[in-house]
Amino acid sequence: MPDCPHEEAAVELLRQALDDAGLADVTWETRVVADQDEAERIGFAGSPAFVVDGRDLFAAPGRVSGLTCRMYPTPQGPAGLPTRDQLRQALAGAGTAGDAPAGADGERERAEEQRRHWQDTYAAYPGMYGAEPSAPAVHAAGVFRAAGAERVLELGAGHGRDALYFAGEGFAVQATDFSSNGLEQLRDAARAQGLADRISTAVHDVRTPLPLPDDSVDAVFAHMLLCMALSTREIHALVDEVRRVLRPGGVFVYTARHTGDAHYGAGTAHGDDIYEHGGFAVHFFPRRLVDGLAEGWRLDEVHGFEEGELPRRLWRVTQTLA
Repeated sequence: MPDCPHEEAAVELLRQALDDAGLADVTWETRVVADQDEAERIGFAGSPAFVVDGRDLFAAPGRVSGLTCRMYPTPQGPAGLPTRDQLRQALAGAGTAGDAPAGADGERERAEEQRRHWQDTYAAYPGMYGAEPSAPAVHAAGVFRAAGAERVLELGAGHGRDALYFAGEGFAVQATDFSSNGLEQLRDAARAQGLADRISTAVHDVRTPLPLPDDSVDAVFAHMLLCMALSTREIHALVDEVRRVLRPGGVFVYTARHTGDAHYGAGTAHGDDIYEHGGFAVHFFPRRLVDGLAEGWRLDEVHGFEEGELPRRLWRVTQTLA
């Protein structure tokens, strides 16, 4: 941004880190983000930022875009720049990533990259979404209660704000996520709130079968999990697994960012309506995908809403197993 007090130090740090990473011959440029509109359009999360092929090397979900001085989590505490070693590691990873991979191997590589990114993010920003439940979780609790649900499975629970809310509302909750760091924070909070006996956790990647028997839960909740870095094929396979573990008459409530979102088409394109913006890959849902996932279900509601300051545009979908 204009007049950034860390610009000169950032330039020197970048030169040193590139040399350390064996990337001294890499060319780069300094870009000044002039105003708030431009910052929001490109997902600029504060100055200085280090960006490779449209990807912010130190992105964190939920960080607001804008013209502001940026703070980096370092071993010595928050600072205006990352450490030389942190930047070297980030550059080395970006330098060996190459072009976006394709096919099944590409899906696996992207999945592992995203898992590492979320692990690092939860470690750097514990409890980053706060303690209050999301609005979709509050809505889902009412839907689940009306359906007579007692056993709730949450997919992509993260550090657990919604799982803790469901448990506090009297549901028995099984929470899964592929970040062990996030689930550890969830368990700590559950113990602190006296809810540990109502919540069980499991590290699980939703690209693999759910670790539950058939017809074993009454309701499933997933807030922005289906629109992560999952291919259309993987999303359909996941919903088939949700169908398997739900009892007859069970309810599935999920949310997903859609193609009307401001970030759709921005950042690095991976195909299949997946775009990586600020280090996080998102599968933006077209309406036909929602309808396809509801085949064989009763589609109760597709509710459009906005969240955050961009704002993110999402659908909240409720469907019942016949």
